[in-house]
Amino acid sequence: MLFVGVLVAFIISTVFCIVDIVENVTTSYMPLLQRILAIFILFIPYLLRWIFKIQFPLSATSLFYIFLFLSIYLGTFVNLYNIVWWWDLVVHFASGLLLGFLGMFFVNHLGKKSSGSVMYVFIFVFAFSTAFAGLWEIYEFIADIIFDMDMQHAGELVGQSALFDTMFDMIAGVVGAIVAALCCAILTYKDKNFALQFKVTRIKKQKISQIEE
Repeated sequence: MLFVGVLVAFIISTVFCIVDIVENVTTSYMPLLQRILAIFILFIPYLLRWIFKIQFPLSATSLFYIFLFLSIYLGTFVNLYNIVWWWDLVVHFASGLLLGFLGMFFVNHLGKKSSGSVMYVFIFVFAFSTAFAGLWEIYEFIADIIFDMDMQHAGELVGQSALFDTMFDMIAGVVGAIVAALCCAILTYKDKNFALQFKVTRIKKQKISQIEE
């Protein structure tokens, strides 16, 4: 249901974008391409499931769709990034949380002894999430230079103000990583098999044939 809700929101936004382009021929096609790409991204879990014959936990796909709704739909399509000054911080905080829980997929496959260690889970989840937060800022920097985008708001902010924007984004991501690491560590302390909830499982051949039918 969550997938359908987000998909409908993306499709409606795409329809309005097409109408705007038809009514105003001078309108850029970039917003339409962004919406088409966003719809494609929604189907990535299903594509991975079909190609690699694997099943993702419901919690993982739910977090994925919620993050896409917050960042792409509300942030970009509804333009909350420009309307609400703190929305970018909310999205980076949410990304820190999402990446932190995503790290549990790797913890789960590193071995039963590692997945049951509270300290190991905390350090790994925190490091995994903060590493990707840094990589994302590098991606924004490269995208602005190569593709002449404005992901770091360099067109609006100059000097130390632009630096503050990047640093606050990273801090929000780190705070999200800490929250995720604490949650995962506490839940691991209460249940040593907590990491198993993030286990990616193979789809059995009988189940695959039922899906294809």
